[in-house]
Amino acid sequence: MGAYSKKTFWMGVAERATKTFAQAAVAAIGTAALMSDVNWVAVGSTAALAALLVVSRRRLIRDAAEPAARRAWWRRLAIVVVVALAMAGPAIRGSEAISVSNVEIYMVVDRTGSMAAEDYQGKGPDGVDQAASTRLDGVRSDMRAIREAFPDSRFSIIALDNTAATELPLTHDTNAVDSWIGSLKQEVTGHATGSSLEVALPVLGLALTQSHQSGSKNIRLVYIFSDGEATDDGRGAQEAENAGISWQSLSGLVDGGAVLGYGTTEGGKMRSYDGSASTGEHTQSDYIADGEGGQPAVSKIDADELQSVASAMGLPYYHRTGGSGDDPTSKFTNLDIEAVTSDGRAKTNARVYLTWPLGIIAFGLLLWEIIDLIRTDRRLRLLVGRGR
Repeated sequence: MGAYSKKTFWMGVAERATKTFAQAAVAAIGTAALMSDVNWVAVGSTAALAALLVVSRRRLIRDAAEPAARRAWWRRLAIVVVVALAMAGPAIRGSEAISVSNVEIYMVVDRTGSMAAEDYQGKGPDGVDQAASTRLDGVRSDMRAIREAFPDSRFSIIALDNTAATELPLTHDTNAVDSWIGSLKQEVTGHATGSSLEVALPVLGLALTQSHQSGSKNIRLVYIFSDGEATDDGRGAQEAENAGISWQSLSGLVDGGAVLGYGTTEGGKMRSYDGSASTGEHTQSDYIADGEGGQPAVSKIDADELQSVASAMGLPYYHRTGGSGDDPTSKFTNLDIEAVTSDGRAKTNARVYLTWPLGIIAFGLLLWEIIDLIRTDRRLRLLVGRGR
């Protein structure tokens, strides 16, 4: 032992320091593997370290190393194996939480002339006699409640009159949603040719199908705002049938929402609208005539039609009069994530990674290595001291 020179001592220290650094790097690689996908640079580094261990193993055998050295080699090999397994990302199938930000809301808004009927009991715009409140006032109020209940969701608005069109594609821009709601007007009276809820079926069906086919795991909610009155002599229903689409066929693409019905059985009269600010809701323009003697037309809610649509889509129906008997908006805006995702659709393909147990094992092995190195250094210093 007296031949153990200072040079040899410091070379040994340098070698052990290099090993310690390499092992610390391996531990860092393992930690990174816990947080992200496989790092191929880290994999290459681990493979190189494993190769070095193989070479050192051969030297141990050739030089007839002591048992302590052999144990150290096995320990270092275990560190490499554990880290390699951690970087492979072992996982099992599991589930993940769905947040409200993963919600797509499709609002189908009936803006035919009948929706301007003055039989809504709720409050209209400031300065407007409540007796002149319209069904569209109720629609605006409920749309705002839904928008406020889902501030982080994506919204799409489909407007319905003689035809149906997506006037606001899916967006997170709540200012755009608020702007659309604020600018909502009934259709121009002179352009009305009759309509029905079924006119919106192809447009809504296309939007829901595209969302589903895109592989999106988002929750899809549909809200329909209408009085249910059909004035197109079955044209919309026939076109939907020819296209092979129905309310029931969409039920499998919808996770929730509601059908909201406006109007009364007594009905209400509607102001005519020519596109100018001096006509339409809350003005003194003439009432729309029924075509028989010029008497004001009266629109009545078709609750049976609305309930039929709701039943076919598997959605609840709420009658919205604006009166004290209405359900609070929370009835159709409170979202029960667990109930909505009970079919597991929104939770498929989630993976629970099992790298953390391997990380604990790697940490324990590395701690053992450090303790062993400290002990070895102490023994070497004692030997060097005796050699002097």
